[in-house]
Amino acid sequence: MREQNIGMQSTTTQLLQDMVSHSDLFAKLIEAFPYPVQVFAPDGTMLIVNQAFSKEFHIPDPSMLIGKYNILLDPSAEEYGALQNVKNAFAGIPAFVTDFMVPVNVIKKNFNIPTEDIEIFYLDVSTLPLLDENKKIICVVNILIIRRKLVDRVEIAAAKTYIESHWLSKFCVEDVAKAVFLSSSHFSRMFKIHTGMTPHEYYINIKIDRIKEKLLEINLSIEEAFTACGVNYHSYYTRLFKKKTGLTPLEYRKLAQK
Repeated sequence: MREQNIGMQSTTTQLLQDMVSHSDLFAKLIEAFPYPVQVFAPDGTMLIVNQAFSKEFHIPDPSMLIGKYNILLDPSAEEYGALQNVKNAFAGIPAFVTDFMVPVNVIKKNFNIPTEDIEIFYLDVSTLPLLDENKKIICVVNILIIRRKLVDRVEIAAAKTYIESHWLSKFCVEDVAKAVFLSSSHFSRMFKIHTGMTPHEYYINIKIDRIKEKLLEINLSIEEAFTACGVNYHSYYTRLFKKKTGLTPLEYRKLAQK
């Protein structure tokens, strides 16, 4: 099966390779394709999404993503185990993954796109680099085949709201479960299924996001930014920040200022 998939990838890549030289024909092919398709520039910036993508993921206006979303800079790509495949594709190596979990809710939140009730998609993803005659990347194409979806439950949505409104407090899974009228064990299991992470991981992500926001306030020192988020700069949160973002707090502030 794996050899068959690799053969299909190679054939598909060659067909797209031939057509990309005819840009109008390539654009029409992408738009007419029955499966969701994304096209990225060599630097990772999204160039094109087809109608099937917008419809399936409930994107009201593709301009919310085109030219703004960069797959190489998406922190969820690393968090959910897709970063290496993405890097391979942008190095000219086709990639294919099955039953890959895409955290739609995370992407929509990052770009302020209205969130529908679907939280998680499980996809088969073919990532195909298209090269010119000099073997340089022209673009990278993602073809998505949806296998299954998880729909948000009222309790999970309420739990996320509770965690987001109590991010300054010390995390306690029992308190969150009690707020949504579920046992701790059942709540933790359901939260993981529907979001792809534990309640504590969700809390940590929010905490890191808030620290990032505070670091943008140049009137605050880095230590003050951490304190404003209820954590000590000289704690494990500094190491956690670098693990999550790939940057130290100082490096993040300098990059954000640029």
